[in-house]
Amino acid sequence: MGYCFEEAAFEADDFHPATFLEECQSRSPIVQVHHDLENFMQSLENQLVAIIDKDYAEFLQLSVKLKGVNSAVLSLRSPLLHILERVHAVKAAAHTLVHKAEAHVAQLAQLQTHKANLQLSITIAEKFHSVESLLGIASISHAANAEVDVPFISAEQSTLLERAARLVLELGSLLAQGVDVPTISAEEPRLALVERTLRQRLEAELATEIVPDSFYAREHVINTTNVNHLLRAYVLLQEASIAEAMVARLVMQPFLDETMTRGRLDGRHRGSCEGLSGIYAAVLQYVERKLGAVLVLPVCQGGNPSTSVDLLGHSIWTPVVDTMRAKLGEVFTPANPDRFHHNFTTSMSFATSLEQLCATPVAAQRFRTTHVQPFRDSWNLVVYLQLRQNELNQALAVSKSTMRSLDSFVPPTTSDSHSSSFAFPVTTATWQVLVKTWSDGVVLAPLVAASARYSLTVLSQYASYWRDPLEKALALVKSAQGNAKTMSLTEVHHAGLSTCDDVFCLGSDLHRLGLQVKRDLVGMIASKVPREALASDEAATEFARKLVDEPMQALELLERMCWDVAVIVVSEECKKVLPAVRYEVRRAPRVWDGMSWLERSKDSTR
Repeated sequence: MGYCFEEAAFEADDFHPATFLEECQSRSPIVQVHHDLENFMQSLENQLVAIIDKDYAEFLQLSVKLKGVNSAVLSLRSPLLHILERVHAVKAAAHTLVHKAEAHVAQLAQLQTHKANLQLSITIAEKFHSVESLLGIASISHAANAEVDVPFISAEQSTLLERAARLVLELGSLLAQGVDVPTISAEEPRLALVERTLRQRLEAELATEIVPDSFYAREHVINTTNVNHLLRAYVLLQEASIAEAMVARLVMQPFLDETMTRGRLDGRHRGSCEGLSGIYAAVLQYVERKLGAVLVLPVCQGGNPSTSVDLLGHSIWTPVVDTMRAKLGEVFTPANPDRFHHNFTTSMSFATSLEQLCATPVAAQRFRTTHVQPFRDSWNLVVYLQLRQNELNQALAVSKSTMRSLDSFVPPTTSDSHSSSFAFPVTTATWQVLVKTWSDGVVLAPLVAASARYSLTVLSQYASYWRDPLEKALALVKSAQGNAKTMSLTEVHHAGLSTCDDVFCLGSDLHRLGLQVKRDLVGMIASKVPREALASDEAATEFARKLVDEPMQALELLERMCWDVAVIVVSEECKKVLPAVRYEVRRAPRVWDGMSWLERSKDSTR
């Protein structure tokens, strides 16, 4: 059945009645629209009635099928309630049992804790009894009794003290475990008494071992076995500094006060510090004789401060340095560069000799980094370097104001071709400054880099001193080339470069200076490079060669400029005498013919 509208139009989400009627009226009369709407509504009502009838029939069928289900359900209600009551009863009983079990477990845990605390207390009491027996300390319980235990006495007191230190260490750990237990924490004062007594016994025993008995005139020899046990006891207590301070105070300091005197330092000349090496030699000999056997003990050769005793650093080196700073402060004064160099090198040699007493690489590394390196850095090397450079700079300044001697234009012979004497004083002074910078009495190991920079600066200043006048001279001779006027270098306005002979001498100086820098200076620099930076001699030589490569290029450029000027000057001089040479060449055949006729006449006469 057709309508004047679409049936699906009513299902649209944006359905609007007024718009729907306007669209239908535009296509059909309003009467037809009304009639179609009534028919469509009647159709919908019929469909709704059919749906209701169908659902009601299904409802009746379901009711028939479910007949008797309600009574069956009601019959099951009573058994289910009974089962539920039993389940609740079982659950309550289970909860009761669980609570009882938890209480029992808590009680067992408490008993285990009490048992562990009791066992810990027993262990602590046993260790306290052992350590107090070793140290001869009467406990409170012993004091209450009429009979008091006699402390164990043995000749091997050092061994007993080491055992006591180990027990004290264990007691400290056990008390830390039972810190929450009042009965255990109450033992801390007792442990403090034991530790104090142990320290006193250790100090007394160590002093007895290392300090000679003045009653006997013979040389006191330290028992290294006993000292080893005592030092290990100090390490266990983490108090190695006490042993180090005792050795420094009782063994080293009296000898240092007697040896390190101003009169012994001055030697034959006051203020010369020439006796410093003798002082160091005496200290080294005393250390080897007195403490040599102790220093090689394993407890003294460790690299970890918490597991070893640093006798070499804190008991020997530190007192030596402190005493020297307090009594012999002029050793470190850089006012006299030569004396300062001697003192520094002698002190570093002494440190190296002490380092030889280290039996293990880790001990040597520890001594070097912890003690020697700060000592070396404390020297006023900057002032020393400035004094040396000022001295060398003055020599360079004096040479620049000195003119070249007239008889210096003589090429070196084979015997003196490698001599340090040059035509110009400034060249001679430059080479002498370079040699002195790297001489054994001037250069210091920490100043190798600074000496290299200064050497490059000296070469750069030397090149700068000649660069401008050479450029002016080259420009001057090029401009005068081909002119009739005589070439003169006076317009260069440089005191050292006013004649052609000066150019020839300067070229020779530049050439010889470059050769000596490549051959001698490179070798001197390579010999002073620290071997921890470059392992092999070949690597050090290559490093030194690359270091002077740039200054060498500057010197070679200046040398080429000198020979360019010389070539132009010589060529111009040759042009002046060229006509006379040509005349002599033309008349040379006639002269030869005359000489030949004369010789033939003499032969015929014979």
